[in-house]
Amino acid sequence: MNVASQYLPFVAHHEAGHAVAAIVLMRQVFDDDRKLPAFSSVSIYPDPGDGDYRGVVEGAGFYSAQGFTSKRKPIFEDDMDRYLERDCAIREIVTCLAGPFAESAFEGYLDPFDMAMNASDENEGSSDYADAKRIYGELRFLMPRRPDWGRIEDRTARLVLDHRSAIEALAAHLLVKHDLQFDEALMIVAPHLPPMPAATPPERPFPKPA
Repeated sequence: MNVASQYLPFVAHHEAGHAVAAIVLMRQVFDDDRKLPAFSSVSIYPDPGDGDYRGVVEGAGFYSAQGFTSKRKPIFEDDMDRYLERDCAIREIVTCLAGPFAESAFEGYLDPFDMAMNASDENEGSSDYADAKRIYGELRFLMPRRPDWGRIEDRTARLVLDHRSAIEALAAHLLVKHDLQFDEALMIVAPHLPPMPAATPPERPFPKPA
């Protein structure tokens, strides 16, 4: 086993963490997994430059940093618009952090505080943390008082722990087949997730007047 392949399980759990978090958080917004997929594909692959393995979840995203500043503030139609944007931003931060947190859980850090500390130490400066911190910085323009960073880390750790079996199942399949489309990933993790809420049946038409 070469050095790069030794780290393959860590990369698989990292990407599985991102993917499962995206599915779980999308389910909080929509009740149909396939109507608006949480991502298009999840994959792990060797870097052609150094041979190390990389990973990516394509097509995922609740929010993209807008570059807001004190001189360039967001404009909302109403409070509901502001709340929706805020919630999407927080979900995106959690999705970014879920990869490093899932990797930490795979390493054996199962206490939320230890998981967060290890993830931060191992990934500070990575694109995941850079994106998460950039969006966190914008939260002050999306809400009167943004949540403490530690609370967001705790939320991420709880999500990873609560859905650990789904993450491990997806990671195991990624180690065999390095590229999975959304439908394939969903079939793997669905048995490990709570059932989707039943769709509201359509209202019966009013009876015709006698």
